[in-house]
Amino acid sequence: MRVLISATGDTDPIRDFHDGPLLHIARKYRPDKIVIIYSERTIAKKDKMELAIWSIPQYQPEIITHNEILSDELIYHFDTMYDKISSLIQTYLDKNNELILNLSSATPQVKSAFFVANRLNDMNVTAVQVISSVHGSNEEIPHANKEDIHDLIEYNFDNEADYEDRTVEDKAEKFGLALLKRNLRNLITHYDYKAALDMLEQEAEFSQSNTLKDKLQDIVKSHNTQGLPKGIQKKKINDEEKKILNSYLLIDLQKKRGNLSESLIRMKSLTEYLLDYLITKEFPNAVTVYCDTENKNYLNLFDYKRLLKEHKMWSIQKLIKPVLSLNQSRNAVAHSLDQLDSETIKDLGQAVKNVKALVIENTAITNQMCQFYDEFNQSCLELL
Repeated sequence: MRVLISATGDTDPIRDFHDGPLLHIARKYRPDKIVIIYSERTIAKKDKMELAIWSIPQYQPEIITHNEILSDELIYHFDTMYDKISSLIQTYLDKNNELILNLSSATPQVKSAFFVANRLNDMNVTAVQVISSVHGSNEEIPHANKEDIHDLIEYNFDNEADYEDRTVEDKAEKFGLALLKRNLRNLITHYDYKAALDMLEQEAEFSQSNTLKDKLQDIVKSHNTQGLPKGIQKKKINDEEKKILNSYLLIDLQKKRGNLSESLIRMKSLTEYLLDYLITKEFPNAVTVYCDTENKNYLNLFDYKRLLKEHKMWSIQKLIKPVLSLNQSRNAVAHSLDQLDSETIKDLGQAVKNVKALVIENTAITNQMCQFYDEFNQSCLELL
């Protein structure tokens, strides 16, 4: 029995009047059974996906919806996706089954998990990539998620006997290396350095792979230990400001990754550390005197706010207002596991901007230093 295992993405089932990857693989290989993995966001496509598959002439496969709907947060975590996808593949890995894997649908982390699961475990399966209908980036092509599925099927140019076959099987070494580099680019561009390193350590070497591996290992190690990457260690600023820069960059990095709750939780700690540093720099004994007077070993945001007011540090006090307003939301997320609401997400963006301004205006840290991870990404991509 021929079995296709596939996730779903924004291009599925139809985009730009052509098959998305899942539908195109089904059209080409006509598997007897199709196992589809949905996320919380893509499950809304389930009925459209099935109608599109059944629109293929003279073809009525068994369609199975995988029983676990992936959370929208987890689909950006490579390690989790790799474990789940490997487990699912093993479920159908049988001498009586001929497996096909879709390498072109869903997030970069999901696609990479399919790729690595196939290569790492040396599975006897057909892994397939689907080239976009424009034979290049389809980033500028609008999605058709809100269009009527019957209209999409009717005007689908691939729903013809002489359709263009855009499938490419992962079986040639050259293609495998190209696909590896493409997946690495995707992961690095999305700031998922741990997933990129895991993939790189399991796959064949290329000319610059050891250099890239060293760079990624340094970053991943620093994230695991809250240490300073080598690039930050070399900055011509004092040790305290290196810590401040590193902390700000981690908050900004989590925000870029979409891990907003992590950014929110870290924000308070950075702001307290930064305020302690700035107040002490201007008034060396102020924090010590305040702690003795109030009989405190640890000051919170509101203590530092009082010190700012007492010493007339008005510009700094103004900049931390968004952070102060987020404190209640931060505590709810950290201690009650509450969900972030849209207003908090908006306020977090402003808070990150203000903390950046606070850092640049009051330390030797420059705006260019705050672009550390974008510059790091570029240096990695140049090795690919």
